[in-house]
Amino acid sequence: MAERPDFGPDKPLTLTQLAEVRQRYAQLSTPGLKTAYAEALDRCKLDKRGRPPQSVHIQVLVQAWKELRKTK
Repeated sequence: MAERPDFGPDKPLTLTQLAEVRQRYAQLSTPGLKTAYAEALDRCKLDKRGRPPQSVHIQVLVQAWKELRKTK
């Protein structure tokens, strides 16, 4: 029997998980950070049905953007 899709509320990253993402991005080189940002941006596009991205993907994109801003 197929599983039903999860229609529960979208769960954002916890503060601990968000700190881990920040730390990981802070250690990347500029080209690596640009790649991570591009991948995160791609995950934040609307899907084929027009649904918005998960909050986790938006949080990762924002953290990558913040780190990129620090490099300028």
